[in-house]
Amino acid sequence: MMRTSLLSLILLPVLAAAPAAKARPRLVVVLSVDQLSAELMQAFGPELKGGLGRLAREGVSFTEAYHDHGFTETGPGHSVLLSGRFPAHTGIVENRWMDRGTGKFVYCVDDPLAKALHAPGQASASPARFLGDTLGDWMQAQVPGSRVFAVSGKDRAAILMAGRRPTGAFWFTGPAGFTSSTAYGDRLPEWLLRYDRGLSDRIAADSWLWAKDPATPEGRTASWTFGPQIIRNGALPRLIQGAGMPLDKGFEGRFRKSPFLDAVTLEAAEALLDGEKLGRGPGTDLLAISFSATDYIGHSYGMLGTEMRDQIHRLDHLLGRLLDRLRRQHPGAWVVLTSDHGGLDIPEALGEQGFPVQRVLPEPFLAALQADLRATFKVDQDLLTPTQEPNAIYLDETVLKAAHLDRREVLRRAQTWLRARPEVADAFTAEELMATDPAATGSPRDSNLRVLLRRSFHPERSGDLLVAVKPFVVFGTPPTDYPTGHGTPNAYDRRVPLIFWGPWKAGQRREPVRTVDLAPTLARELGIKPGPVDGKALDLGENISTKNAK
Repeated sequence: MMRTSLLSLILLPVLAAAPAAKARPRLVVVLSVDQLSAELMQAFGPELKGGLGRLAREGVSFTEAYHDHGFTETGPGHSVLLSGRFPAHTGIVENRWMDRGTGKFVYCVDDPLAKALHAPGQASASPARFLGDTLGDWMQAQVPGSRVFAVSGKDRAAILMAGRRPTGAFWFTGPAGFTSSTAYGDRLPEWLLRYDRGLSDRIAADSWLWAKDPATPEGRTASWTFGPQIIRNGALPRLIQGAGMPLDKGFEGRFRKSPFLDAVTLEAAEALLDGEKLGRGPGTDLLAISFSATDYIGHSYGMLGTEMRDQIHRLDHLLGRLLDRLRRQHPGAWVVLTSDHGGLDIPEALGEQGFPVQRVLPEPFLAALQADLRATFKVDQDLLTPTQEPNAIYLDETVLKAAHLDRREVLRRAQTWLRARPEVADAFTAEELMATDPAATGSPRDSNLRVLLRRSFHPERSGDLLVAVKPFVVFGTPPTDYPTGHGTPNAYDRRVPLIFWGPWKAGQRREPVRTVDLAPTLARELGIKPGPVDGKALDLGENISTKNAK
């Protein structure tokens, strides 16, 4: 007769009541569409019958999701998505910042020690400047056999979503196709070499003509003149490259600001799925894909013109193809859709609709600030380090020391000048931001500017003075700058879609949430422990697969 111990009798009810461990999928796909604002989804969503529309209809869709930091750029935004941390903690405070050791501005993923795999000896990129870890790192540490890959049109998007130690990260590099760096391996995989050869042949031989999809409704047709340059909406078709034409210096720029960039990114991702046999291993594989064309098109043609409308419809078709493939080959796969930031329409178009838009040239703006400081402190040298954008102001410590000036007095004067400008919402010194708690509290819809800028502040990388502009203020003008952009703490730059598509009951959720919640949510659903995070796990509601299993 088998004996039953007292301990077994005590534990038996507890064990019987314990929920079964969640079944992990073999594949998780995280999609980031660069500059896909929540407003774009609202504006064009009812027209979309493919992947974007399907995700919105069939997923758990958070319609009030916000990047809850101040400088809404591609680097910071992608560093947040799978780390669950604000840029203050990922260290990716902007796309570029000043290295205080050298006095030179550095790019967020540049790494002189990493070399390009498609061009031996050429400096390339890595996650060396990224601080912390990501969902992929947690998965590989806790789920045996897991692999992590990322692919994008931009190096910073792929690298910052992939994390510290991914299996691979790949990005578009022009006519040569997709590449990586020695930070990830010593050669490109054979499946990518085959794809790149085919793509290079097509680029050289095919005609790349961006014509409006017949199914896309007509959009705005207008034009605006900026000195020698005319920005046109509705000027489709656009010739990107003619068959047999020699590739000129402008080819890559034309290609990037067309739907073709997203098309080849998906092709590369499909080659990766097949070549690496993702979703067929012993663990859970993670594939992060960042589609970059929406960002280039938004910068060049605005958010609501014919070009953007056609881009969103074409992206909808591409994602429909991807979802069909996943359901066919990986029926249990999970998909998440979000974006690194939103964006603003062409200011002149908004002005025609009555919005209080203002376009400001950064050079005269900064020159006026420099002149005020020279006059106030009676010096003949500029007291600020030259910069292209006025959102992060750096003092020139060498000039301050030579002139025996108190840096706090100079900062106070610069702050006073900035706060008096009609374009500026507020400005805060590094000392003020260091004294501000970056913790996530309250609604992200209502986060105040000081807290938002604190979450974009790192003491070793950020400026001595951080500046927030008022809504509908755009710095820069063509031909030296894009006609519009993003990067501000304003809601149109911070609010993005956040959709979870998988075993959960579909529905729209209107409570405000943060993009830093994405990574801890997936970690919780996967049954793994996240690293330090600033977000929280969201309640995705009823798990249909679990319910059906019962």
